[in-house]
This record gives sequence, structure tokens and C-alpha cells, in this order.
Amino acid sequence: MMPGCRGCLQTLRQRLKVDLFREVGRQYPVFCFLMLSLLLSTLLLNRYLHVLMVFWSFLAGVVVFYCSLGPESLLPNILFTIKPKHEQQELFPLGHSCAVCGKIKCKRHRPTLLLENYQPWLDLKVHSKVDASLSEILELVLENFIYPWYRDVTDDEAFVDELRVTLRFLAAVLVRRAQKVDIPSLITLKLLKAAMKHIEIITKARQKVKSAEGLQQVALEEYGPDLHVALRSRREELLYLRKLTEMLFPFILPPKATDCRSLTLLIREVLAGSVFLPSMDFLADPDTVNRLLLIFIDNSPPERATEPSSTMVPFLQKYSDPRNKKSSVLKLELKEIREQQDLLFRFMNFLKQEGAVHVLQFCLTVEEFNDRILCPELPDSELLLLHEEVKKIYETYCLDESVDKIRFDPFIVDEIRQRKIIKSVPGKLIKEKGQHLESFIQSFFNSCESPKPKPSRPELTILSPTSENNKKLFNDLYKNNANRSEVTEKKHNQNYFMEMVTVEGVYDYLMYVGRVVFHIPDWLHHLLMGGRILFKNTLEAYTDYYLQFKLNQVFQEHRVVSLITLLRDSVFCESSEPHSFEDRQKRAKKTFEEMINYIPDFLGKCIGEEAKYEGIRLLFEGLQQPVLNKQVSDVTQ
Repeated sequence: MMPGCRGCLQTLRQRLKVDLFREVGRQYPVFCFLMLSLLLSTLLLNRYLHVLMVFWSFLAGVVVFYCSLGPESLLPNILFTIKPKHEQQELFPLGHSCAVCGKIKCKRHRPTLLLENYQPWLDLKVHSKVDASLSEILELVLENFIYPWYRDVTDDEAFVDELRVTLRFLAAVLVRRAQKVDIPSLITLKLLKAAMKHIEIITKARQKVKSAEGLQQVALEEYGPDLHVALRSRREELLYLRKLTEMLFPFILPPKATDCRSLTLLIREVLAGSVFLPSMDFLADPDTVNRLLLIFIDNSPPERATEPSSTMVPFLQKYSDPRNKKSSVLKLELKEIREQQDLLFRFMNFLKQEGAVHVLQFCLTVEEFNDRILCPELPDSELLLLHEEVKKIYETYCLDESVDKIRFDPFIVDEIRQRKIIKSVPGKLIKEKGQHLESFIQSFFNSCESPKPKPSRPELTILSPTSENNKKLFNDLYKNNANRSEVTEKKHNQNYFMEMVTVEGVYDYLMYVGRVVFHIPDWLHHLLMGGRILFKNTLEAYTDYYLQFKLNQVFQEHRVVSLITLLRDSVFCESSEPHSFEDRQKRAKKTFEEMINYIPDFLGKCIGEEAKYEGIRLLFEGLQQPVLNKQVSDVTQ
């Protein structure tokens, strides 16, 4: 063919956009076939044009509907109305907030210290059995990591009592913050997003290795630079947990506790090396993963509690009761501070900085009131004056609109309101004023200390006081993690799916898993893409509802106690016999069977039984790799 003719044909093809029509026909073969058939029918059967117009109108409606709606056009949830969680008041351990409305920058009320910042366990109650299980774990922390060396120094329990209060503070803050977390959204928005990347890596690794034994190593290589820093080695993981613990200190420790370097170092080493590290091992253990999966996918009714619910008790109150019977020579009572003008002046300045002068004013007012009311014989006139004094105390320190409001236990406010203070409240007020000011006095003395010098020598690594626990760095299950110093040998693995299409939400995740893992046919994929507009929000609302339903079952008292017991055994019972190999294998087999049964039969017929089995096996084998499980858990932190 002459070059000139070839150029003319190429120009004609470009003008007619032949390549474009060919690509459209390849992508939408059914639609193009129907349109071409309708066009030929119209040309050949033009006498029936009035009938064919019905089909043309229908086709035009479909085209208009398709062009007017995009991937972001979604029908609202039509089945379930998920009520949003009520906002809970935030904790500000290092800041100030209004005692009336709780806002940081309040223009109406005078800024004051939020009492929960010093006592986050206020109004926090749990079942007594749960409280006892938590107390047991915290007591084991002291028995394993504090008492072995502390008893050689002294038998004074004052330091350990302070540690108990600090641990109670830490645990109470964690519980309050956990209550604020929307766990279903955390699972669907963060955990599942990391799981999609993990599934992509597992799928690529499976293409290179067919056996489950070599799957983990190939997947670690596939991660390349995306491998979490904590997975490089066990020591890197310990360093990562140390840094993470230090970042949490301003939020979980009492105010100004971070100024004490020795205390923070001790708590950091105990938490990072002897609590968080084995806890992360426990969560990434395939046997633990199988247990959790069985809870969520097992349709059998949950085991019922064999005993009635226990009573609600103040959070870790019994655990934090002081064991030391000796009074510390360093501790001063409020009365002693009042009698020394220099100390009182310094203390007043400190309370001004903390926004808590009104607490001292309340204590002084109550002390003066007690001196008057404890008189054996009071005339009626004096009783009337005392009633007026009670009314003034109530209006000044109990009403919500008062700028000097102090948060008391409800029974005290009720008795003050009902004027029962003369008969029953004096002793309670005496006790109340002490518990409010004790933390301020302690913080006052801490603020008077000079800053600690920074250590010049390398810090000591503390995993445990016993040599047996040093094996934590070389765990038989995790070995030395990925066992590499730097992850730079491979170029960055691109996530082609994430770059081509925006994947967000459970519906998109299920479509991705169906396409990549189960290899669903094109017609089913197109059908799901069409149903995305109609059912995406509804499915995700149902998912949130279902996850919350399952979580409510998990958080039943007897199940929480069981989980705490499992965690206790994992962290502190290194010398005990682990679960037998037969039990682990039996649980893994049951998990695989439940995963197979979880997919409806009609869906298995659509994708094919073989594709269903191979896809479930791939997902299951990916969950039986402990180091890879830790990669997912570390990424979601």
C-alpha cells in the first residue's frame, strides 16, 4: 500500500474515532450489542417505529441515568438508622477547662481545673469481677517487676502506693478514652483498609509460592519499604513500643508526672518491654486471631453466663487503697500549710496557676462551718444562720451556673439541697474536702522540686527481673520478626488497585476481595458496580449495626473476664504450659470450616465452589502467619 494511502486511512480512522468505538465495544459488549440490534431493527422495521420508540425511550432513560450519576452518587441508607454516638467530655490531663460547660476556651465562665484530670476514675464504675481481674493483672505487674528489687531496698510501701495510684490513673484514662472510640467505625475505616493492602500482598505472594510454609517470607519481601519499622527485628519492635509509650505519657499519666524522669523511665520499661510487647504477641498469635474470628462468624448462640451479674464498684478503688500504715514525713496536712504563712502563700500561687483557688476556699469555708456546727448546744438563731450558710455553700459550689462550681458526689449535693447537713453531712464534707485537695497538694510539692538532670549514660533495658523473660526478644513463634536491618533492597511496591480506583467502605472492600481473591466473573462484578449506588450506604450501616451487636456480646461480663484471664496468662505465665498443639489445630480447623460456611450458598454458586474454596483458603492461610498478623496490628496503631 502506498504511504499516501496509508496516511489517508489513518487520518480517516482518527476522524471516525474507530479506536474509541472499538474500546467502548470491548468494555460494554452487551450494551453495544443491544444498541446495534435496536438500530438495525429500526432501519429494517421502520413501519413499526411507534413500537420501537418504546425501546428507544427506555434506552435513552438508561443512558441519561448512567450519565447523570457518578461513582459518588449513592442512595441513602434505606433500612437502618444508626444513631450517632453522643459526644463525651474530653479529658485534658495537661490543660484547663470550664467546670460548668467543659470547654477549653469558655467565654461565659471562669476557667478552672477539671477535677477528672486529677481523678479520672470519678463516676467510673465496672462490675466487681472485672475490677478484680484488672486488679490481679496490675498487682502482677508490681509483683513481677517492682517488688523483686524494691524489697531489697526498703519495706516502706509508700512508693508502691504511689505507683498503684499512677496505674489506676493510667487505666482509668484508657477506659474513658476507649469508651469514646466508635469501635465499628475503627474496624471498618482503619483496620479493614490495612487488611486490603495486606490481602493484596498475600495475593501477590501466593502467585510466587504455592505452599503455605513459604507464604510469610515471600509476603514480607513483597512489602518492601512498606514493611513496618517494628517488624525489622524484635529489638526494633521494642524500641518502637518505647517511643509509642513515651508519646502516650502526656495523655495517660497524671499532670506533671512526666517531669519525674526516673518515674517515666521505670513505667516506660515495664509497659513497653513486659506488658505491651507480650500483649502484641498475644494479639498477633494465629490462635488468638482464630478465637476472635470464631466470635464474629460463629452463628451459634453465645455461651450464657452461669452466674448473675456482679455489683458495680468504683474503678480499681480497692486496688489503689494504701498499704502503707506509716505516715510519710514528707507529707503535710492542709492544717499545717495554713499555719505557715510562707507555705500558704506558695500554695495559693500554685492553686492560682492550676485554677483551683475555689477548692481551697471551699475547704476553709467547710472547716469554719464544722467548728460552728459541732458545738453541743446551739440556739435557734445560730441554727438559722447555719441554714443560711448551707444555702450559700450550695449556691456557690453546687449550682451549675456558679463560676465556683465543684463537682461532688451526687448524694452530698442532694443532702445539702435538702438541708440535712446539720445531721449527716459534716463528716462527709470533711472527707470530701480532703480527697479534693490531696492531689493538688501532691502536685504542689512536685512543682517545687528542681528539674531532674538528664542522664549521661545509656539507659538500661529492662524486660523483666528474671532471665527466663529475656526470651521475649527471641520468641519461638515470631523468631526475630522479619530479621532485617533496613528494607531498601526492593523498589516501592505500588498498589495498583488503590491508584486506579478509590476504595472506601465495606462495600468497596467486599468488591475488591471478590475480584482479587475469589475471581468473580465479569458479569457479577458489573452487577455489583451497578448495585453500589443503591446498596453501599445500606450495607455499611448494617455492618456497623452487626459489629456493634457482636461487640455487645463480647463485652458481656463473663466474656470480658475470660479475655482478661487469657491476656494475663499470655503476659505473666511464661513458665506455664501453652495450649496444646492438638487444641490449636482443632480451633484452626473449626475456624476454616466456619469461614467456608459463612459465605451464602447462592454466592458460592455464582462464583463457583472451587473459587470459593481457594479464596477462603488464601484468606485463612494469610491469617495463620504470626509476623504478618503483627504487620497489620502495627499499621493500625
